[in-house]
Amino acid sequence: MRQSFRRLFLVPLLAASILLSGASPVFAASAASVLSLTATPNPSGNYVALNWTNSDKSQPYSYMLYSKSAHESTFQSIPAKDSAKVLNIYPVVAPTVSFTTWQGKSYTLPKSASLKMWMETPNEYNPKGYGKGLISVDTVSVSNFNANPDAYLKNADGSYKYDVLYFGAWDSNGNQDLTATAEAKTDAFIKTGRGVLFGHDTMVDNDRISMPNFFKLAHYCNIQTIPKYTILGGTQIKVAKKGLLTNYPWKIGDVGTVLNVPMSHSNQLAFGDVWMTYQSPYTYSGSAEATGTNGQGTNTFYLTSWSNCAMIQTGHSNGEATPDEQRVTANTLFYLAQITTDTSWNDHKGQDLDAPDKPVISSVTHNSSRTQYTINYSAQDNATGYQYYVEATGQNDGTKYYSPVISTSLETGMKGYSIVVDDKPDTVPNGSITTTVNNYTFSRPSGSSFYIHIAAVDKAGNISAVTHYHTDELVSVTHPVSIGYSIDPNSNTPFTAPDIPITNHSTFPVRVSVAGLKATSGIGDTAPTVYSDWNSLTAVQTQNNFALGVVIRKTAGSDWTEVDRTTPVYTGDLTSEVPLGTLDANGASGNLTLTAKFGLAWVKTTNVSHELTLNFTIAD
Repeated sequence: MRQSFRRLFLVPLLAASILLSGASPVFAASAASVLSLTATPNPSGNYVALNWTNSDKSQPYSYMLYSKSAHESTFQSIPAKDSAKVLNIYPVVAPTVSFTTWQGKSYTLPKSASLKMWMETPNEYNPKGYGKGLISVDTVSVSNFNANPDAYLKNADGSYKYDVLYFGAWDSNGNQDLTATAEAKTDAFIKTGRGVLFGHDTMVDNDRISMPNFFKLAHYCNIQTIPKYTILGGTQIKVAKKGLLTNYPWKIGDVGTVLNVPMSHSNQLAFGDVWMTYQSPYTYSGSAEATGTNGQGTNTFYLTSWSNCAMIQTGHSNGEATPDEQRVTANTLFYLAQITTDTSWNDHKGQDLDAPDKPVISSVTHNSSRTQYTINYSAQDNATGYQYYVEATGQNDGTKYYSPVISTSLETGMKGYSIVVDDKPDTVPNGSITTTVNNYTFSRPSGSSFYIHIAAVDKAGNISAVTHYHTDELVSVTHPVSIGYSIDPNSNTPFTAPDIPITNHSTFPVRVSVAGLKATSGIGDTAPTVYSDWNSLTAVQTQNNFALGVVIRKTAGSDWTEVDRTTPVYTGDLTSEVPLGTLDANGASGNLTLTAKFGLAWVKTTNVSHELTLNFTIAD
């Protein structure tokens, strides 16, 4: 079968815009006159630059920033510092580790206090450790902390020494809880907006492990207990949420990225932001998924946060940590450093998190030999909307002011398109950029059909839904298998025959041609020009001469988009294939009709049969 192919699709392109709205927090009446905040998106850096001014010069102030994206319903405090000073409050255990920091200082500490080694020891990934020189760690045992919390938390003038506290890391936290006093002091630390990272088996209170004073702080992480000891875990976790915590200062990976960690498990329910979950199948013995009332909350979490507090399951393997786990820990500590005395901050949590629209294909064309195909397409990038406000706290008397809520949006712009051409209907491109322009030319694969898969990628690495396009060069046409015709010389219309309906189900236009028309029984074929007056034939001539023809019937509503021949094709004058016309794609239909040249001097009933052969080809 001779085939050719050309397709053109014209589709309107829709531009998307974001209109962000939401409930604002309750502010002090004088907020607008004291604090003002501006937010300027930086697409090339994928962050929002925040600047604020405070007209109250009566005392020094510290500040906290609050943000809510278009995908969130609640404002949360966000990071506001480019460094973090951390106090690791560790359980007392016998094993020790020795190491030398990037600053050349040597330490021997209990293995449960390995955080300092992880953050400050040079490694193959960074000469300043997993903390990249941004995170410094001091250490104190939980027993010493319990004895006098303020001696470790505060300077002599009563100001706090640290941005973040980290409790851990050891299985069951070495069975060492906070005292009531230490819990109260930690609670006060959290209420100032400073961060706390809780390690494995700290905030837990069930029928097997109970840390009641730690658990009093669980609400800060939006965590609840499971009364009956229920565990779930393994050695692989996957990224479940994208944001600052997954890509600053370390790029951990996009949603779905799988990371390796030592064996660990959860035994609580997280209701806040779940950043990482255990990867199924769960390899920790006895793992069972659990949720809270009405199916809310999950015990599948490895890392969860809420505002300035978080919980990570590091610690079950008694001080062991993979490079993946140490990077995650560094990012989390940085994320929790949320109080500043500066009046500007580049919010790397405010990122372009919205993927572009699904690409729209406008046309698919090919060269004359159909060896090269070109597809044209476009996609619209989408911005992520944010709302912000800033809280000021007087360092002398605790006076608080709040700025008005402001809105902005961040759109990094299109980076390009990820394209795969294969024989599978549902392939998903991996996000690597195939081309940065709105058309792509490729060599035609073998076979009668193939698929084109296109995803749009923006400069933040967000990948759109995939457009799948099927290029099918198989013709699909339906028509009757046989029809009957008759000649009645006693009628005003001697020759009658039903129309021959042709329907094109192909995804491309099809040309209909007559490839053959011949008698198979009864009377042999005759050219229509043998007689000038067929009505005057004798009986002998009538019984031996008959010319059958076929032609397009042009009627209202017909889908013939092109007619190649307007006169009938007869049996006697068919020397080669004769195109009749073209039917459009996707269900277009049209009729053929039979006509004949014959005599009227019939002396007996005669049965005549013909074979009509149609050829259907892809229209150019």
